[in-house]
Amino acid sequence: MTDRIDGRSARRSRNRDVVIESALALVAQGDDDPSVERLTAHSGLSARSIFRYFEGLDDLRRAVIARNFERVSPLLEIPQIGKGSLAERITRFVDARVKVNETMAGTARTAYLRAPYVPVIAEDIARYRKLLDATVRQHFAPELKKKSKAEADDLVSVIDVIASFDSWDIMTRQHRRNRNQIKRSWTAALESILGLPKKGR
Repeated sequence: MTDRIDGRSARRSRNRDVVIESALALVAQGDDDPSVERLTAHSGLSARSIFRYFEGLDDLRRAVIARNFERVSPLLEIPQIGKGSLAERITRFVDARVKVNETMAGTARTAYLRAPYVPVIAEDIARYRKLLDATVRQHFAPELKKKSKAEADDLVSVIDVIASFDSWDIMTRQHRRNRNQIKRSWTAALESILGLPKKGR
């Protein structure tokens, strides 16, 4: 009996993974929020089977978002965080944020769309934002230490907004900017607000 239960648990886990990976594959193809029909076609599982492994679409969406976040998390780590000149730190920060936003684009759109209606997804986004906030504070600590607490908090929030997914999404989808153009504009904005002296001065 125990072997039978263990077998069912293993099969359930495998099939959950199949559905989650199918959803991520469809997201990578440009389908930000795959339908059940597309998931069944891609995974080879029936709609009835899919809903045997998830409580509903929002439960499935959260599992997909969580899996993608696990994969994106290492990209949040900035090489040599907090070290080097301000110019070097800005370059590494922008490079890291561009990679994160590129990687999470599809699932992030779904997360932001569903967050107002699904508290657990909103909580996931809040945790993600805290990680980003902590990264900014550590990486630009020398500049923030020169500010009052209120000024430092303002600066952190502006930096987060400049290099946020929201900014990436608007610039790529509405302004049709490519990654190099975005990197250039984000770098210029950060150099300005962080007080990097202009070359030649």
